[in-house]
Amino acid sequence: MILALGQDTDTGFLKNVPGININEDGTLHVNDQMMTGVPGIFAGGDMIPSQRSVTIATGHGKKAARNIHAWLMNEATIRKEKNEIVSNDLLNVWFSTTAPPKPQLHIVPSVAIKGFDEIVSGYSEAEARYEAQRCLSCGNCFECDGCYGACPEDAIIKLGPGNRYKFDYKLCTGCAVCAEQCPCHAIEMSEEKM
Repeated sequence: MILALGQDTDTGFLKNVPGININEDGTLHVNDQMMTGVPGIFAGGDMIPSQRSVTIATGHGKKAARNIHAWLMNEATIRKEKNEIVSNDLLNVWFSTTAPPKPQLHIVPSVAIKGFDEIVSGYSEAEARYEAQRCLSCGNCFECDGCYGACPEDAIIKLGPGNRYKFDYKLCTGCAVCAEQCPCHAIEMSEEKM
């Protein structure tokens, strides 16, 4: 069951499960793997103490999926290093997508008051994929090739679709053109230690 409503959670159905600790606000205690006190029961999104947004809930879902897979395979979870939060002032929005926002359809008020139909129709799978193209993936490379095309030293090597790039530091002069061209601040320049 996936609930990400930005509303109060209903955890009443978990009150009789021994080992699950429920906070006063109805959220659940989870460990670093997003597992409750009961092995195999994971929680995220609105059900744990955190910011209540679709973005946070989506991140929790991704993290929980990795941890659930590791738990089912009886493997240790490999924690991915978190990127620093990229603020708006760090973005270079030269990159223009071809996906203008598509408004979601709403039912008319006269129909809405007659029942419990969804007010906002949502997107079909094709529409959701189209809408997702507008995301700049702040802090995460989405292979726009801006760095690759801008590097005057050919120090950036394409590794193929989905594999991003490799940097040849023997060829890199530290000019930072790649970082300046990156629309989502996925490249961080740091001073070389001698």
